[in-house]
Amino acid sequence: MSCFALASAGLLAVSSAPTAEVPALASVESVETPEAPPPAGDRQVYFGDLHLHTSYSLDAASARTETVPADAYRYAMGEPITYLGRTIQRRVPLDFLAVTDHAEYLGNVRLAIRGDIDLSGDDWPRLFAHHGGDTMFELFRKAVAGLFGEDTPGLSDPARVHGNWANVVDAAELYYRPGRFTTFVAFEYSPTFRSNGAHMHRNVIFRGPDYPAMPFGATDSMHHEALWAYAETNRARGIDSLMIPHNSNLSDGMAFSFEDTYGAPIGVDYATRRARNEPLVEITQIKGTSETRPELSPDDEFADFELIEDTQEDIQGSYVRSGLLRGLEIARRIGVNPFEMGFVGASDFHSGASSSEEDNFVGGLGLSDDQGNPTAILQDISPVLGSPLADLSASGITGVWADANTREAIFDALRRREVFATSGPRIRVRLFAGWSTADAPNEGADWAARAYHWGVPMGGNLSAPPSGSPGPTFIVQAARDPLSGNLDRIQIVKLSLNGDRTVERIYDVAWSPGRTHDPVTGRLEGIGNTVNAATATYSNTIGTPELFGTWRDPDFDPSQRAIYYARVIEIPTPRWATYLSVRTGVPLSPTTRTWLQERAWTSPVYYTP
Repeated sequence: MSCFALASAGLLAVSSAPTAEVPALASVESVETPEAPPPAGDRQVYFGDLHLHTSYSLDAASARTETVPADAYRYAMGEPITYLGRTIQRRVPLDFLAVTDHAEYLGNVRLAIRGDIDLSGDDWPRLFAHHGGDTMFELFRKAVAGLFGEDTPGLSDPARVHGNWANVVDAAELYYRPGRFTTFVAFEYSPTFRSNGAHMHRNVIFRGPDYPAMPFGATDSMHHEALWAYAETNRARGIDSLMIPHNSNLSDGMAFSFEDTYGAPIGVDYATRRARNEPLVEITQIKGTSETRPELSPDDEFADFELIEDTQEDIQGSYVRSGLLRGLEIARRIGVNPFEMGFVGASDFHSGASSSEEDNFVGGLGLSDDQGNPTAILQDISPVLGSPLADLSASGITGVWADANTREAIFDALRRREVFATSGPRIRVRLFAGWSTADAPNEGADWAARAYHWGVPMGGNLSAPPSGSPGPTFIVQAARDPLSGNLDRIQIVKLSLNGDRTVERIYDVAWSPGRTHDPVTGRLEGIGNTVNAATATYSNTIGTPELFGTWRDPDFDPSQRAIYYARVIEIPTPRWATYLSVRTGVPLSPTTRTWLQERAWTSPVYYTP
């Protein structure tokens, strides 16, 4: 339903004419939607971004980003757009995109900068005239009061927020091409706590075709339980959505706490509502990876991946892997797991451009990305990250195994967690789990179709084991992005409870040919490194384009809850900062690595005794 139909239904009031940011609807191409989904074995993989900001976000506007939602969709579709005075274009289009502008002051900081909202009598005019530097961050700190739940006269104007939300819906409706390119109406709920800087942000993704009249922000409530109530009320009216927590690495332990936001121990009602409303978690993005870190996983040689400095008191509550283990502990106590989640990756860029290609990265933070001043990008310390912007890669995207490239099919795949995250490349990965090894599908062309009948895909829950079963068997296949590096290995990460003790183990289950294991540690030898930092090049002479593995858990205990997910590791390739350094001749900061090993994470398979 278009927003014009929504208005007549009483769900959304909009102007009868498109705004300047939304081109005329006559340009939409008609594409037939498939009448019936194909068999599960014929599901295709689609890649997209579920977390992106434009100038409608208060912080992006403060950084002088000028792109609007329509620009974001055009860029994702592979069309050229203008950003910071430059023409930019993706090399490979995305299959789907959600523009998730902050609900707080939605669109109003942008209007104030343009002079459409009068905030005179304060220091706003001076701040609005900035051209970067310290004044930009001064404006940023003042304009983001909404994230702390604070109303600001003019910026909090609900009527203007309502009109801007209508523009967001209009843009998504305009660029939706069922079967070719999927747009999602979405927003970000962004409560941030001044006392510790903790982020408890969530992206809210709507299934469509109907939408609520207003988004829900931290100025409505700082408690995410209230966001669930908003979603549940909408759901009762036929407006479905799901919420995706992100940046748990910045939550100061609050993301996976043993308590609700009112300080009470998590109970059955909270756990049930969280599992229903939040089936996914974002595991990687531009502000760092939230899987784990060496302090939490000392035996994981790949735990040190795209991390930001962490001084939090409770880091266990801030990272996904330890959060999954906490979920097992809570489930043992109350019978419901509040943290039973699948994984997605996203950009969280504040540029309107989902540019996750390392060798074609245009930036993601407004004027901080001005490539006319590469020294600032490559060497200056970021007030947001506490290190050069170049220290983090152009992460990430989400892969979805869906029946079709439509809102309904992709949303349903997100709901059933048949999704995976990557740090940027289009690595394709599938994971299935079942009990019988004898009839496990092999590498035949139809192996995936047979696997759906044999077991459960990523995101699923294993049934009870047959009597005498030696343990679950896992089948995993991965193929490299044709425009990125070969694959190093596939690992299975297992998390379980052994009495009162949480256990994590990592198993190499498939790897490129010609490798040996250390006779003392048992670890697989490293893949090597072909990156030439001086030229920002590498060679696919190591690794392999595809991996296929079958693995059975040798330590299975049918009485223990367990979680399994696959992690795919690429060979080393240059990071975007290395490409920019070579192109401009500006050296990297001494703290910046010249290469990285991109990766993918499947949603877990869960086992409950």
